[in-house]
Amino acid sequence: MKFAVMGAGGIGGYFGARLAADGNEVTFIARGRHAEALRRDGLTMRSPRGDLHIADPVVLEDPRDIGLADIVLFCVKLWDVEAAAERIKPLLGHDTAVIPFQNGVSVCDRLAELLGARHVVGGVAKISAVIEAPGMIRHNGPLARLIFGERDGSSSWRLEAMLSACMGAGIEARVSGDIERDIWEKFVFLAPLAGAACFARAPIGAVMSDPRHRTRLAAMMAEAAAVGRAKGIALDDDLAERSLGQALDLGADTKPSMLVDLERGRRLELKWLNGEIVRLGAELGIETPVNAEVCAALKPYAMGATSA
Repeated sequence: MKFAVMGAGGIGGYFGARLAADGNEVTFIARGRHAEALRRDGLTMRSPRGDLHIADPVVLEDPRDIGLADIVLFCVKLWDVEAAAERIKPLLGHDTAVIPFQNGVSVCDRLAELLGARHVVGGVAKISAVIEAPGMIRHNGPLARLIFGERDGSSSWRLEAMLSACMGAGIEARVSGDIERDIWEKFVFLAPLAGAACFARAPIGAVMSDPRHRTRLAAMMAEAAAVGRAKGIALDDDLAERSLGQALDLGADTKPSMLVDLERGRRLELKWLNGEIVRLGAELGIETPVNAEVCAALKPYAMGATSA
């Protein structure tokens, strides 16, 4: 299959590298120091699932140089959705699937508006991976899983082909018949976890071992789940409780990507994570005071170090 990876950061870099190593045609769309290092030194990945080095990855800045793609892995930061969607339009053939593997719950709707609903497939990436240095991806922990599904729940040849490519590359993956629910289940887990870790300025282990931070995280997850149910998503009654338990399974030193961005003085996805919980809560009549508190505390850092 012909893949294009829009955003060669932790998620796009990891899964793109696995697919490329198995012989798939993969083009990374990247720019800046990371792109320069990829062209010069190749893509290096450190992972508990096995290190990998792609000596000569195909790295392009302009998607118009690629031609049509079968699958676009859409892995940019949430604030870059509109600009990135415009850039990938030359990649889209009749059946090209654009799969956003991002953290928010509104990305698919926005991409459908920008690209056309037929191209947009729901996606969930369960992994902790970051750019450790230009040209190098660090995968933290053993979890590395993809879930994807047509938004209407139907089966399709393009996702069966995607699943086959993942299996060949050693990527744990499944096709979902209810991808909106899968997206929200991840959101209930990830958004509060990211906000709580940033609020505490600490990795997951420290958050979970401190009763104050853990209580805050539990409340944030309960708020997120309540918002999802109010929106009509069939979330289990015990989802927040189970999500809190899943946090215990993460390595003590695991840091959500938003905490890594905060520590490095970068822009935060706050608006699309905890901010989205607050926004949707207000829209749907669900109170979200703990997520609102975290948003207020982190707002001075939302645009990066220069906004603090």
